[in-house]
Amino acid sequence: MSKLRDQVIRPLIQSALVEQEIPEVAVAVVVGTEFHGSLREPGETRWTYPADGHEYVWVHVTYLPTNEGSGWRLGRSEDLHDPAALVNALWQLGSDFEDWVCETTFAWGEERHARVPKVRDLPEWITGA
Repeated sequence: MSKLRDQVIRPLIQSALVEQEIPEVAVAVVVGTEFHGSLREPGETRWTYPADGHEYVWVHVTYLPTNEGSGWRLGRSEDLHDPAALVNALWQLGSDFEDWVCETTFAWGEERHARVPKVRDLPEWITGA
């Protein structure tokens, strides 16, 4: 998950931030079955099992100076191995992040845009190219 976080998720998140905000934002990617408040503290592992029993990839972002954070379910782990499905999930993440960031105290009311990679822009370890 650290490669996905560092090479795909973090650049997407950082693309919607201004330069001085980038070092102030923590990005966590967590694998689990269901969101149960644990993404607020990514070191904790309080997961519950939903009816479908699938494992999901979650992204949590925190703006450290104000401790503002939010988490989003990226998708089912098994589905995200498909580059096209991953890019679709990243489009939703980018949209959700843009909505969240414009409501934070550090970027209140500012229109921000996340750059979502295309399949051809993903690292080779994802695409198998």
